[in-house]
Amino acid sequence: MSLNVPLNNALDAGGADFAAVRARFETAWVRWNNVRTVLSLAGFGCLVWSLVVHVRS
Repeated sequence: MSLNVPLNNALDAGGADFAAVRARFETAWVRWNNVRTVLSLAGFGCLVWSLVVHVRS
């Protein structure tokens, strides 16, 4: 939330030059989307690992 909302606000106030708005917006969005994806995969991996350990014990 701390990154989505400011990016969305900047996108909303970007104006009519959509190419410039996208150039400013896209890099930060992709970076934080990748971070969110990696953290989600790590969390899923932890869940799977805990289930494997639980079933084996």
